[in-house]
Amino acid sequence: MAAPDVIVVGGGVMGCALAYQLAHRGASVTLYERGQLGGESTAKCAGGVRQQFSTEVNVHIQRLAVSLLKEFDEEIGTPAGFRQIGYLFTFADPLSVAAFRDLLPMWHRAGLAEARWVDVDEIKELVPVLRTDDLLGGTFCPTDGLASPADVTSGYAAAARRAGAVLNEGVDVSSLALAGDRVVGVDTAGGRKEADLVVLCCGAWTPQIAATVGVEVPIEPLRRHVFVTGEFPQIPHTNPMTVDFTTSLYFHPEGEGVLVGMSDRDEPPTYSQDVNWDFVDRMVTTVAHRVPPLEAAGFKTVWAGLYESTPDHQAIMGPVAARPGLWIAAGFSGHGFMQAPAAGMLLAQAMLEGRSDIDLSAFALERFVAGNVTDERNVI
Repeated sequence: MAAPDVIVVGGGVMGCALAYQLAHRGASVTLYERGQLGGESTAKCAGGVRQQFSTEVNVHIQRLAVSLLKEFDEEIGTPAGFRQIGYLFTFADPLSVAAFRDLLPMWHRAGLAEARWVDVDEIKELVPVLRTDDLLGGTFCPTDGLASPADVTSGYAAAARRAGAVLNEGVDVSSLALAGDRVVGVDTAGGRKEADLVVLCCGAWTPQIAATVGVEVPIEPLRRHVFVTGEFPQIPHTNPMTVDFTTSLYFHPEGEGVLVGMSDRDEPPTYSQDVNWDFVDRMVTTVAHRVPPLEAAGFKTVWAGLYESTPDHQAIMGPVAARPGLWIAAGFSGHGFMQAPAAGMLLAQAMLEGRSDIDLSAFALERFVAGNVTDERNVI
């Protein structure tokens, strides 16, 4: 059977990874991105790559993603900037301690044998600048780390083009096209473009396009803030990505400075990506408590971007039962960059071969109607 024609809507890291994996397997792929490739949420993410999740399927997906990032240079031909400096989660409340301790047996069963519990003394050894007097412990996985969103996205885009995919920038998809119940293409300013399959990889904007064919997608946009400090040698390049789980504050080395992020858990959904300076002040206050010397580093740059969040903080990956021909790869709830290498491969397998190395049924859109949901709790 001939490989299908596929339209991918959205040119972030997810769309580019999927375009590569599909084209690499012989599909005829056309991608449409309304702006620049990798220019929206991908460009604004922190670059973290971790395997410490609360659901076993996400651990398996992330172990696959890590293996693909380790092989990225050989397979794709360009570096991913992947540095396995580790992820350190720290806890200041007994409930988080109990929850993460309970996860260790599952992590080990899933093959993440290197993840371990660390006491306060080891936390201080791993991150000497951290205030630890109020901490109760943490988890550390040395094979977690950081990769470059720009390098991974551009690498997949270039490899997709070499495999024959056509990637279009500056083309806005206004709606999906139907023939009966089946999605048969997309509508753009340049007219209707038809295909056997259409995949929505539009992040927080996926619901608007899906709604044009009557499909409800429960994704909400949540604003997240990040800043990068000036030079700060007290946190070396080997310092692990560090997450203060109670407050959601996280930081990692970035150039000569430090990248700092945090979630405003009280802010309602919004598409605004303007910087909320009042919240940035709250971030600085939290930094002053957890990493006191870092408060004096100053700002180099500040930005805000969007999480594409679902009710259970799990991705939506797979076909839409009510609309044959339509697939979705969105709603990654802050984990899209780190899951993209694996998600692109698994979705391409499912679309072209009818199966995937990891079962994606837990990520079906229909789970929300059926009530078959399992919350991913390790969300920052």
